[in-house]
Amino acid sequence: MADGSQRGAGLLKAAIASIAAILAVVVLRELRAIFIPFCIALFLYFMLNEIVRKLQGWKIPKTLIMIGVLVGIFVALYLCGLLLFSGASSFIDHFPLYSEKISRLVRGVLANLKLPLIDVRQYMAGIDWDNIFNPAQITALVSGTMGTFTSFIGNLLLVLLLLMFMLGERVPMVARIARTLSARKASEFQVLVAAIEDRIRHYLFIKTLMSVATAALAALILLIGRVDFIIFSALLIFLLNFIPTFGSLLGTIFPVLITFLRYGFCLRLVLVCASLMVMQFVTGNVVEPMIMGRRMNLSPIIILLSLIFWGWLWGVVGMFLAVPVTSAIKIVLESIPALVPVAAAMGSD
Repeated sequence: MADGSQRGAGLLKAAIASIAAILAVVVLRELRAIFIPFCIALFLYFMLNEIVRKLQGWKIPKTLIMIGVLVGIFVALYLCGLLLFSGASSFIDHFPLYSEKISRLVRGVLANLKLPLIDVRQYMAGIDWDNIFNPAQITALVSGTMGTFTSFIGNLLLVLLLLMFMLGERVPMVARIARTLSARKASEFQVLVAAIEDRIRHYLFIKTLMSVATAALAALILLIGRVDFIIFSALLIFLLNFIPTFGSLLGTIFPVLITFLRYGFCLRLVLVCASLMVMQFVTGNVVEPMIMGRRMNLSPIIILLSLIFWGWLWGVVGMFLAVPVTSAIKIVLESIPALVPVAAAMGSD
């Protein structure tokens, strides 16, 4: 009888946990306009909080520190936006040179396929490839993207506002929460938050450093190869390098495609493609793990699943946040005795 009641209580807890998880996913998806800026601000807080504390230890006024941090972030975002706009403008200016090559290439490939289906061939023949690759169409597409970028700037301002309040708190939120707990639970809570902060700060710092190095090396390779859109390609590689597994591959596609469209299939294309792939492999699979160590300790399959899940939940931004968020979840699971096996299954050891 007792075993039956315990089994029923266990099933009830599992059902409640499942319903709570589903509700949490629904809330995170429906309110992503609020949670995405908050998570970005929270990660920036984890990354900058230690710097702010050290500067305060040097007796620098906190107001001056806040102004310096916010100005530094604004300048970095401004330079990033400037590079993005200049790269997009350069792409629009040079696209007429490539549109005819692209349409001719697509028509040639489809002709060589020799598709057996008559309806398919008739459909392909009726497509106006020149209109599809019309520079005006591409310009409109890029302009629409820039309109989205305007809303992105608004979200960044919200992130800076949230970050300002987080860094400007007289008594940190963690300390206020700890006051409401018992001494033992308060100590465990502070250790848990410190572990999350340390792991995320380490990951973001190393990832940013490696992304800058990868983009600089890619720009040097493209400069030597005399490839167009060097700045735009380097910026794409820098940003996409924050997405594990797929980001480096996606960042390489654009410069390789531009090289192919300008020079065709030649030794230059092979050298540029091989150089970019070798550079991405060495930095992503040798140098970065060596510097990163085993701080994240996430299984490759868990990283892949987290990319899919957070990408579905929050789009491209979710893919950028997938690894640090999943790592934080793993730390929380490790602190709950009943869920330690789940945390162990997420690890790479």
